Amino acid sequence: MSKLGCIKGVHRSKEYPVAASQKFNRTGGAFVFLDSSGHVTLALTATATIFGYAVVPQGIGSGLGTDLAVWQSSATAGADRIPVIRVTSDAEFLVPSDAATTQAMAGNACDLVGVNDGTQQVIDVGTSTTDVVLIQGPGTDAGAPTTSFAIVKINPAKIQADT
Repeated sequence: MSKLGCIKGVHRSKEYPVAASQKFNRTGGAFVFLDSSGHVTLALTATATIFGYAVVPQGIGSGLGTDLAVWQSSATAGADRIPVIRVTSDAEFLVPSDAATTQAMAGNACDLVGVNDGTQQVIDVGTSTTDVVLIQGPGTDAGAPTTSFAIVKINPAKIQADT
C-alpha cells in the first residue's frame, strides 16, 4: 500500500511548535491548523481551515503518554516541534475514510472526523458542513488495499494562511 499522507505536490516540510497535549495517531499523519499563537493543532471535526499535514515523529513525544500508538506533545505549548507539509492547492493526500470511497464521489466536498484522543483522523465522505476536503478519487487508485481510503485535496477556500 502507498504510504498515507502527501502523494502528489510539494513534499517539503518545515517544523512548527506544537500546541499543548496534542495526540497524533502513529498510523499516519493528520491535517492540522495553526492556533492564534502559531502552534500546530490537530484539525478536529469542526475545524474550518487547514494549514498542513503533520508528519508524526518517531517515539511517543514529550507528553509521555503510555499508548505506543500515539505521539503526544508536552503539556506546555511550544515545547515540542513537529514537521508539517504545507498544504498547497495542487497537493493530494491519501487518507483513511469513514466509508467506501468511489470514483463517483470525485469532486465532492466533505468534512474531517478528528478527536484529540489519539484515534486516527479520517474524512467523512457523507458529511458536507465545513467542506475542508475535496475527494479526488478512491484510495485504491493510489495503492490502498480497500475503498476505506480516499485521495483528497484541501478545498482551496479552506487553506489557512500562515500566522
